[in-house]
Amino acid sequence: MASIVILTGSPGTGKTTVAARLASDKPRGLHIPADVFYTFPAHPISPYRSESLEQNTAIIVALCRTAAAFADRGYDVVLDGIFGPWFLPVIAAELRASGVPVQYVILRAPLDVALRRVQDRIGHEKDHVVPLVHAAFSDVGAYRPNVVDTESPDALAVAAEVGQRLDRGEFVLDLSRIPSSGA
Repeated sequence: MASIVILTGSPGTGKTTVAARLASDKPRGLHIPADVFYTFPAHPISPYRSESLEQNTAIIVALCRTAAAFADRGYDVVLDGIFGPWFLPVIAAELRASGVPVQYVILRAPLDVALRRVQDRIGHEKDHVVPLVHAAFSDVGAYRPNVVDTESPDALAVAAEVGQRLDRGEFVLDLSRIPSSGA
């Protein structure tokens, strides 16, 4: 049966690298990077600004619907983006009816490692964002068992670990236990 894996964490934790690897390991794997959806608005609001909540919620809804459509057609979908626990009510509301199994993985690296990775990739232009999002993932509450440490520079080893744990069902998200949102 097809599935959806939600791979999240702050910038610099390896989401895109791990997601691409997880998708490529499946015969009908599909990697959907959330960043692409943030290019759709003609007049985007930086997703890190407080006034972007409505835009971000609409994008999360669109991502979930897209993932469900592909999963419904037999694809193993890996969503890669910033899907913090604060968005789980929206995600659950969108995916609950699909009946598709969902797993939720939070990648985490120390702040200095995340900053270095982001700087290596895009320079210093997002230095201010990384600490904000990193802090937002510091207390994930009941989702602590869903955290995977990505401090190791070996992204393939991290992807292998995540893949094995996904195969064992360690990250299953029980959508029925997440309260619905008003979105």
